[in-house]
Amino acid sequence: MSVLAIGVIGTGGMGTRHAVNLQQHVVGARVAAVYDLDVERAAAAAKAVGGARAFSDPRELIVDPSVDAIVIASPDPTHAEMAVACLQAQKPVLCEKPLATTSAMAREIVEQEVAIGRRLIAVGFMRRFDPAHVAVKRVVESGQIGRPILFKGTSRAGMMPADLPIATILTNSAIHDLDSALWMLEHDVQDVFVRAVRTHDTFAPEARDLIHISMGLGGPCIADIEVAMATEYGYDIEATVVGQSGVAETIQPDVALVRYQNKKGFTFQIDWLERFQTAYVAELESWVSSLRGGQPFAGASAWDGFRASLVADACIEALHSGRPISVHTPPKPDLYA
Repeated sequence: MSVLAIGVIGTGGMGTRHAVNLQQHVVGARVAAVYDLDVERAAAAAKAVGGARAFSDPRELIVDPSVDAIVIASPDPTHAEMAVACLQAQKPVLCEKPLATTSAMAREIVEQEVAIGRRLIAVGFMRRFDPAHVAVKRVVESGQIGRPILFKGTSRAGMMPADLPIATILTNSAIHDLDSALWMLEHDVQDVFVRAVRTHDTFAPEARDLIHISMGLGGPCIADIEVAMATEYGYDIEATVVGQSGVAETIQPDVALVRYQNKKGFTFQIDWLERFQTAYVAELESWVSSLRGGQPFAGASAWDGFRASLVADACIEALHSGRPISVHTPPKPDLYA
């Protein structure tokens, strides 16, 4: 197959990262078109990839016959609308997480894709391509540590905006950990319980930046997730799976132990885009290969996006209600078997 012409919708930090990675690191793809509400930012991204066409309307980009596939990296509330437009045009799409800001919208997308009868949507849960997370997943699949009984996820980020809504933290950030638990343990979530606190007096009174999520899954197994959005020391992501007879946990293979100025330790990255650069490239490579007739896409499907959104919705309800919330996952459609 000839080189795929990719359109990128949204050219902020994530969209520009995808565009440059596609242009510079992924064989069989080129960035042909970009769109952003900020026309100057779109023009800068177009220049960064060697002169892609900058569109003034994302829907025109989607239906343009010169564009073979789409990357959606626009703000979260636009994801569902753009994904539906791609389905209507029957264009393959890699949609950044979340697939939608509510599970109801995500389920509508799944239903539309099932009606088409083709898996056109991939979802950007890039931890499924991070070498450290993949290594843990392979250990779990090998049976080396026995049946998995506990997932422990930790996501600690730098200082968040003081007015960031907690629902956004759950649907935008914690959703990575929710997907990791579903992916690692391979069971649906049955119930969730959530607590959250404000850790800085400078934050708005209603702000909550430290979130603890406890989940029960089939199997039986459980998951314990910490999401901290005001961690000043750096960007720190960890995942551990405890099995009946052993434990597997992520480590960073490219991090050095440094002795310097009377100290010994590791350096944490601040930029989340740099932390997962290898994963972003691997994700795009798998996606492009699948579209060009190579191996099936190794990442998350629209169904995976829906499942994670379903749990995120339950987390929001659990937090506001102060009680455990049951999660009822419908049967998986045959399209995603």
